[in-house]
Amino acid sequence: MSIRGTGHSLQTAVLLFSLLFVASCAPVSRSTLEGALKQGFVEILFRTERFTLFGLLRSGRGETLHVYVEGDGHAWETSRRPSADPTPRNPVALRLAMADETGVPVLYLARPCQYVQRSDRCGCHARYWTSARLCEEVIASLDDAVSQAKSRAGTRNVALFGFSGGGGAAVLIAARRGDVACLATVAGLLDTDGWTTRMHVSPLAESLNPLKVAPRLRSLPQLHLCSQSDKIIPLEIVSSFCVALGRPECLEKLECMDHGGDWDEVWPSLLHNLLIGQRLSQ
Repeated sequence: MSIRGTGHSLQTAVLLFSLLFVASCAPVSRSTLEGALKQGFVEILFRTERFTLFGLLRSGRGETLHVYVEGDGHAWETSRRPSADPTPRNPVALRLAMADETGVPVLYLARPCQYVQRSDRCGCHARYWTSARLCEEVIASLDDAVSQAKSRAGTRNVALFGFSGGGGAAVLIAARRGDVACLATVAGLLDTDGWTTRMHVSPLAESLNPLKVAPRLRSLPQLHLCSQSDKIIPLEIVSSFCVALGRPECLEKLECMDHGGDWDEVWPSLLHNLLIGQRLSQ
């Protein structure tokens, strides 16, 4: 993400980077991974055409696999230099997966080049966690991994959940599948064009825009969470997606939650309500 413009635009871009840097520099995620393993999650690598993707799968009972797609992670070292390793310092989507108390199979799915090492990083280029974070090959690889996990778990359907950039990825994956039971995003990057314009940063020219597939998802049970305190993904970005969807009631606003905050504390009750709505719509 290069800086565009001068003066006020430059100040806004520097502020945005500072917020992203703070959000990504929470304690290293190893302790969270260890907590997930103690919960019964098992590490798995998904070999796809373009990437090797890291995941954690927890077995359960039921016909629907719950999939949690991680955010952009530690994407930037400085305002002008991308990180060499996008593995998240604060894996919010993993914490959401760990808070899933439904008893069904649960998959945590990392984004390309997160957590993987050595030869499994083949093809990793910074564009895949910056300008091309939601490009076709990224979404195709994530979609492939979801299918592999679904087969492994033996389920009929999937429910897609995503945090931040992973929210945008979840939307784009849902638009190409016919087995999605429901969809939810948490502080999701759901309008890439609107986001870069609002933040005065360079367009994500190589990425797909989730906003453009909203009409295809109109009949799908879904929920999109945002916070009025979020300075990284403003609530207007999430709201614009729900407007394009034609279903403003899908927007759920929280007042005091930072972008990388404790979403997992409110997630169980919100997930419960979403699943009840899904059943009522069937």
